[in-house]
Amino acid sequence: MSVYELPAGVPSVRLTGRFITPDGRPLTGRLTFAPPSVLTMSDADTISHTAAVVEIRAEDLGRFAVNLIATDAPGISPRGWTYLVTERLKGAQMREYPIMLPERHGGGAVDLADLAPVSPYSGRYLPVVGPTGATGPQGAPGEVSRVELEDLEERMAPRPVTWTQGHASSLWTISHSFPYPPAVRVFDTSGREFGGRVDHPSSSTATVQFAFAETGMAILS
Repeated sequence: MSVYELPAGVPSVRLTGRFITPDGRPLTGRLTFAPPSVLTMSDADTISHTAAVVEIRAEDLGRFAVNLIATDAPGISPRGWTYLVTERLKGAQMREYPIMLPERHGGGAVDLADLAPVSPYSGRYLPVVGPTGATGPQGAPGEVSRVELEDLEERMAPRPVTWTQGHASSLWTISHSFPYPPAVRVFDTSGREFGGRVDHPSSSTATVQFAFAETGMAILS
């Protein structure tokens, strides 16, 4: 894990962090810290271009460290800017969010876990079933046939559909016939569920975006 020192006269903040799975396995991937396209530091006679990229390799055990230009460094232009952090981790959903790194942090390292936002829960809640009520009187027979009822049920509550991605790709495009944007759960070839960014670009298409090319299957419901 290489950490570069910034030139003398450029105020910096050391940012650290660690990425693991819920069962403790370290993650690998890439972090990008993007400021405005060009930073001009007249006091230090320095110009900074593009973004800082940090690779998290297997031997890093999920940890990283990087020295970044302080967002409130004196004599810097533009003023009042933030870094756009992009997380691209193997098997995890890509995330983007802004952070500020003021110079007051320069006395010690800052952990990304203290700055990154918490992702909202997007799964399914377990319904709690209450006690069974008393049986009511039987109603009059309706005029809808059993076949019509089954067809209505199929259209109103479609059964889950399994879709397989046979070749590795960082973007899965899934066609479906659901009458609504379906929920999408993603699994790798060993059956382990993992994350991806799900979008619904049309009424009959769902896409899943990954940081790396993946194979596996998706269950739509």
